[in-house]
Amino acid sequence: MRRLTADPGLLAAFVAAGLLLVTFVLYPTFRVLVFPALEDYLAIPDSARWMQAARNSLLMMVLSSTSATALGLVFAFAMTRRDIPGARFFRVIVQLPMFAPPFMVALAYILLFGKQGLITRSLLGLNVNIFGLPGLWLAQTVAFFPYAAIIITGVLRGINPTLELAAASLGADPRRVLRDITLGLARPGLTGALLVVAITVLADFGNAVIIAGGFPLLATEAWFRLEGMGDARGAALVVSMLIVPTVVLFFLERHIIGRRQYVTVTGRGGRMESLGIPPGLRWTVFAICAFASVLVVLVYLTIVLGAFVAVWGYDWSITMDHWRLSLDRVGTLVNSLKLAAGSAAMTVVLAVLLAFLASRDSPVRRLLDFVAMLPGALPGVFVGVGYVLAFNQPPLELVGTYWILALALAFWHLPLGYQTIAASLRQIERAIEEAASNLGATSLDVVRDIYLPLLRGAIVDVFAVSSIRTVVNVSIVVFLVSPGHVVATFAIMSLIVNGSWGGAAALTSLLLVVTLAAAGAARVVLGAEVRTARVG
Repeated sequence: MRRLTADPGLLAAFVAAGLLLVTFVLYPTFRVLVFPALEDYLAIPDSARWMQAARNSLLMMVLSSTSATALGLVFAFAMTRRDIPGARFFRVIVQLPMFAPPFMVALAYILLFGKQGLITRSLLGLNVNIFGLPGLWLAQTVAFFPYAAIIITGVLRGINPTLELAAASLGADPRRVLRDITLGLARPGLTGALLVVAITVLADFGNAVIIAGGFPLLATEAWFRLEGMGDARGAALVVSMLIVPTVVLFFLERHIIGRRQYVTVTGRGGRMESLGIPPGLRWTVFAICAFASVLVVLVYLTIVLGAFVAVWGYDWSITMDHWRLSLDRVGTLVNSLKLAAGSAAMTVVLAVLLAFLASRDSPVRRLLDFVAMLPGALPGVFVGVGYVLAFNQPPLELVGTYWILALALAFWHLPLGYQTIAASLRQIERAIEEAASNLGATSLDVVRDIYLPLLRGAIVDVFAVSSIRTVVNVSIVVFLVSPGHVVATFAIMSLIVNGSWGGAAALTSLLLVVTLAAAGAARVVLGAEVRTARVG
């Protein structure tokens, strides 16, 4: 505290950070929660539709998070075992959905398995209705299993194979080694993966709005209330219902992951190869991963094919009309890129500032950390409604401007950037800073001349991931977009709503090219894979 008051620059940084967090994190959250009156909250049980939407959301959370985590576990097992063929290919498959717009899986499966689906109608002659629970379950499982696979892969790689070999040498058969050693040690990581996927499923807007049909969910109900009926009070009530389970799951996940009990260190000595697995289990895992890979690859092939087919399900002739339609909307793609650059730049600046301040000894350190991580517990629809309610009047009237989109997305991605920068900061020896301070350097000098050069890799990582997440975001964009600032994801949704499936497929293909190019550029800069992250 004494050092804080002795350094005016550091004190000013604390004040500025506090004002920003209060204005753009706490105030919108507060506005949503207090906008409805107490009697409105008490009347929620009387609304049959809202209660049905809440039950449906919880049902989908259980179904989709369970199936996605189970599939993620199988993929993680395949990617960490030397004797399962195709591990390198499966690693690529797991990465693919991370760069796709959140509604892309649902759109592709409607084209494949819907009433006019290529597989169900044209090839098998079936009349299948994919809308509703079955379609949403399938879409969310395929869209979100990569999150579980990536988390569990890290856990499985942390288990030293000598434990498995020791159990085998004591007479345990391979199945018992897998059950008691491998899965037993991975259990905390599995729980963390399940919670991450559950939060993502609860907050999922993109797949739900495309394929849920007449199956009401809280995430889509908020949009229908605000945009369809102009009912801001109803929208605030619905997202307030949604935030309760997501906040509980978020902090439970932080608690479990934060304990890091799944990290296994087993003394000195070289690392050995993992224990071989029985042929039956090996080929079962391979078959499951191969089938899921087909489902993922079909998503991309269908979107590209849909961009060239005249009328999906009726006229399979090749046309370029959809591409011409999408090129008419290429300006929305440019807007997405501008928004991504601006929003990601703000996320980087905020993340560096807050991570640096949280590393200082101060009485507000824990509070700063809590508020910086709070947006990670807020679903995108909650943030969208909150910014509409908070910034639609003076002194900060931002609705209808570019800035409300950029600020909402920048602060929503703040937990990702903050965690990344904070982790990198902890790897920098504090003695370097102390030496600079002893030579007369101020806090600003330390940040500019020491930390920023050493954090360059983490900063590029945060910028790349934040910009990609901004480009494919839809849950916040649908509430805050305005004429003159329409972005690509909103334009694609509009095409889908108007029945232009081919135009939506063509514009989605262009969006994919942009996100994959950004990921490739980041990989070149970093010299490693872009660190994958959660999408709401």
